[in-house]
Amino acid sequence: MQRLNIKSMFRPSIFWDADDIDAVQHAAYVIARILDYGDIEDVRVLRDIYPDEKIVEVIRTRRGLFPQTGKYWAVKFNIPFTEVPCLSKYYPRKL
Repeated sequence: MQRLNIKSMFRPSIFWDADDIDAVQHAAYVIARILDYGDIEDVRVLRDIYPDEKIVEVIRTRRGLFPQTGKYWAVKFNIPFTEVPCLSKYYPRKL
């Protein structure tokens, strides 16, 4: 993947708190931010940058996604809700 200026590809309000964003190293962060805060155009650009397999991987691994986001994309990509961590309750281990 070539070096992309991620911040210039999306609205400034999405990555307002980030400095330099590497498209490869920070892929999960970028995908999660766009899925949570992006509009339809942002998602189109996201899908031009990353393959659907990478997006599905993030949906299946990121507990920090909004539950509404996780549910929407689980339906869109036909992912069982049980495989979306942001939709499961988290009970911390007792020490």
